[in-house]
Amino acid sequence: MAKKYRRRYVVAKIESAYGVASADMTGATVLEVVMLDGGNPYAGNTVDRERMRDGLGAFEQVNTGPYVERTITVPYAGSGTAGTAPAYGILLRACGMSEDVVVDTSVTYQPASEGHESLELWWFEDGQMQHISGARGSFTLSADSQGLPSLEFSFTGLYKKTEAAGDASGADQAVQAKEVPVNKDNTVAEIGGHQACMSSLSLDVGNQVEYRNLINCESVHITDRQATGSTNIEAPDLATKDYFAAVESHKASGVTLVPVTLTHGKTAGNIIELKGSNVQLSSISPTDNQGIMHYDIGLRFLPDGGSDDDFTLTFK
Repeated sequence: MAKKYRRRYVVAKIESAYGVASADMTGATVLEVVMLDGGNPYAGNTVDRERMRDGLGAFEQVNTGPYVERTITVPYAGSGTAGTAPAYGILLRACGMSEDVVVDTSVTYQPASEGHESLELWWFEDGQMQHISGARGSFTLSADSQGLPSLEFSFTGLYKKTEAAGDASGADQAVQAKEVPVNKDNTVAEIGGHQACMSSLSLDVGNQVEYRNLINCESVHITDRQATGSTNIEAPDLATKDYFAAVESHKASGVTLVPVTLTHGKTAGNIIELKGSNVQLSSISPTDNQGIMHYDIGLRFLPDGGSDDDFTLTFK
């Protein structure tokens, strides 16, 4: 029987012990997702099994360390209740983010350099399932005007062959508010105190994710992070805001760092604030937007020393 591509969903759970698969889905969450990218259910380094012979042609190819790559896109929205983590908060935690809950008020995620959690995923595809453990990853945020914002997560996990679908009845259905469009009514942004007419803003947490398969050891690690992003804004008069001066880094005065914030949503439980306190505007390029001059500006979200405060995502 043909498999329907639309009949796909994913169940997720933070691991209590790295790489140890759960017997069932008790305590796991059926995520509300925008899209699941098939990715690579059998990734890995391959080598040819070469032999000398009296003739030409290809050789058998061997996967010397199989692992899994999967991509999950979720709506950029809160849980619906202030002080309650979004259902996909577990995905953020498996991307090297710490979680700080202030009951009835807010949940804040911030990059961490150690103590990274890992994720267990059950990937369902129309009657089939791949059970992935030991997953860690990275993510990007996309917020485009007159569009619906989203977070895209890319995970690398330990390989297990796809099998007949398991029983997901023990998992909890995600409780998730609906995302609201990015526009003047719902969204406010500032770059160094300037409320630019903004067309888009993106963030890439930039985790370096490494799969390791050694004698006696197999694991996935986050080994580095370089958070970057970009924004597209309507070009202001120089007297209003001189973005060219803000981008300059060659002078003795050094690099200019500015705060950047994007606050999205107006209803408690569905307000999200992205904030970077030390952001370098790294590049600038004029573009055309409906016949209006715009600037594409590169962003580098920098920590203050070793404090892991590159940026925060606060749900409130």
